[in-house]
Amino acid sequence: MEDNVEFATSVFSFIENTYGKDLLTSVKNKQHREVVERILNDSSNRGYTNDKTGNKIVAMLRLNP
Repeated sequence: MEDNVEFATSVFSFIENTYGKDLLTSVKNKQHREVVERILNDSSNRGYTNDKTGNKIVAMLRLNP
């Protein structure tokens, strides 16, 4: 479980560094929580990298950076 928390933290860090704090706030928005958690769990299980997962989250939520 701790590995998933570390993975999520590193993905959120990637999103913030790449796209900015405003987009990270949109990703962490309550209405996106279920989708983001599902993507994080799936990506962690498949062994995806932080950048691939971060870009996938932004694309799946259809947020324009």
